[in-house]
Amino acid sequence: GNPRRTHPLFGTIRFVGNASARLETPPVTATGDRDDDRTLSKFIASSASNPVLLGAKEDSKGAISQCERIDSDDDESAGELWECKQAGVGWFGMTIVPIFVNRIEKNLPRGDLVISIIDAKTEVQSGGRVGNTLASAMKRSKFEGRNAVAWKEQNDGSTNDGAQSYVLNGDLKLTLTITLPPFLPIPPGFNTIGSKIVERTCKERLQQNLRDISNAYLIWATSPE
Repeated sequence: GNPRRTHPLFGTIRFVGNASARLETPPVTATGDRDDDRTLSKFIASSASNPVLLGAKEDSKGAISQCERIDSDDDESAGELWECKQAGVGWFGMTIVPIFVNRIEKNLPRGDLVISIIDAKTEVQSGGRVGNTLASAMKRSKFEGRNAVAWKEQNDGSTNDGAQSYVLNGDLKLTLTITLPPFLPIPPGFNTIGSKIVERTCKERLQQNLRDISNAYLIWATSPE
């Protein structure tokens, strides 16, 4: 095979992840006399949907991952701003924990929404095997990206009890930019493996996000007032 490359990489490296996913929600029959209010659009319009749209969820101890609104209610013009700590990603012997400032823009008449990363910082939990220089390069890494989710009613007439299901379509794009200082020894396969990690993380998180939206909607739509 090829001799292992020993010369250090430096400069700017970009890892780009793209993912698309589709999910059908289970049919929902509205409870009580609020059936007109139980649409998916109504759920997404409500603030109850924000944590799940942002990917915040309960961990095994029942704590909600850190997400807080950082703009004011009166500034609705450009969508809401939220700061959210993401789940950690294993990265060459360390764990990187991105903290995103996200803007949520909901277009209910069109049946879609966009969550954009407008700012980000990265915490690094070092696994001990990597040098401090690579860890500090990761702390200065930049994330850009957006998650677009669209939904539409499945009206195939197969249910006559007023039940309604929806199709969710998601498109996620994420770019991780790392600036490496000169003379930094880099783990072998940094570019190739790094690309695979970013691509796989995007795919897994988008699929999980659509499942979480579907589950949260189901709970919301069927819970009594």
